[in-house]
Amino acid sequence: MGVPPLRPPCLLCLELSKHVTRNMSRSRLRAHTLAVESSIWRSGNGHCDKCSCAAIQNKVHVLFHCQDLFVCSPRRKYYFLFFPFCQSFSMEAPYIPHASPSQTVFDFLSQRHNRRCHFISDIMDYFLVGKDQQQTNQPNDLGLAVNPLTCNL
Repeated sequence: MGVPPLRPPCLLCLELSKHVTRNMSRSRLRAHTLAVESSIWRSGNGHCDKCSCAAIQNKVHVLFHCQDLFVCSPRRKYYFLFFPFCQSFSMEAPYIPHASPSQTVFDFLSQRHNRRCHFISDIMDYFLVGKDQQQTNQPNDLGLAVNPLTCNL
């Protein structure tokens, strides 16, 4: 049995804007401004400064548990993404108060639905507001094919 061929992330196969692709890439590569990451290189404890639950502000907290009104808004907008995985999700309380099993988080993030990318991008936009926009506004070449034989390294 051979090793399966390498495939690009499905993110690059979806028809997404450069902005959404950039935000998804930042999320996947942990190049975001969530407190769990920024507390590593800035002074801080990594706890969520958006809601009162005092949990660590990581991707799982932001996607499922944060009770901040602005974070709940995209969850309401993209409510259909949550029902297959979280039966307790409701429009009145668009967050999941209990811990999500890691398999649920994996299944949610593995959805092959381009609206999942828009949801995550909207969340990333909210957490990038007021941060270093110079970095977020820089052009990138995500999604452009690079021929390794002609690439000048």
